[in-house]
Amino acid sequence: MNAKAQTHSPRAPAGRWHRSEASTIIAVILVSVAILASLVVADRVFDIDYYDLVRDPNAIARNPGYFGIVSNIGVILWIVGAAAALQAFAATAAAGAKPLRRTLLAGGLFAALMGIDDFLMLHEAVATTGIPEEIVLVPHMILLCALCYCAYTVRAATPRLLLAGSVLSMGLSFAADMAPIQVGGATFVEEAFKLVGILFLTVYLVAISHQALRHGGASQRPAIG
Repeated sequence: MNAKAQTHSPRAPAGRWHRSEASTIIAVILVSVAILASLVVADRVFDIDYYDLVRDPNAIARNPGYFGIVSNIGVILWIVGAAAALQAFAATAAAGAKPLRRTLLAGGLFAALMGIDDFLMLHEAVATTGIPEEIVLVPHMILLCALCYCAYTVRAATPRLLLAGSVLSMGLSFAADMAPIQVGGATFVEEAFKLVGILFLTVYLVAISHQALRHGGASQRPAIG
């Protein structure tokens, strides 16, 4: 085949790419400096030993390394799903505000919020101030409802049963957590349903992210090189 007849993605101008790369490098340095400066402020101003902020909690408490491993796996899965969805949302910006992109945004924000919440135990910390846990979880529920609504509009073209399995599992986990029943194994049941729900959601978000990148505007982006 004649080389001239072959179609290629247009190359991005080298100057524009280098300017973008320089901006990214500057942003990385600024974020790094901000994080390191916060450690110094915590140590010098608030008398919080920076050593306690940079080491693993289990190492500080001299706990076995497997403490909290399932919780940590859950956080990793939340962030994997959030990163996949939000990256696909950003990469397909040229496609406009399509229903699948709205699903990616809602799913990515929900997974990111849940991952950060689980990692920092935010809603538990807020609940200790006296605010009912049901009220604290309102933002989570709003994002989940937005995700379900957006997903419903693209249900015929997406693996909707994965999302249904996630919502069902997380609902059962929440019910087990709120039920006024103290029996042996209750925590195991709650956490088991939660882990299954996270897995279902992560697989769903990765699947629709792959779908969006294959059929969206990402393949039309200028090539780098």
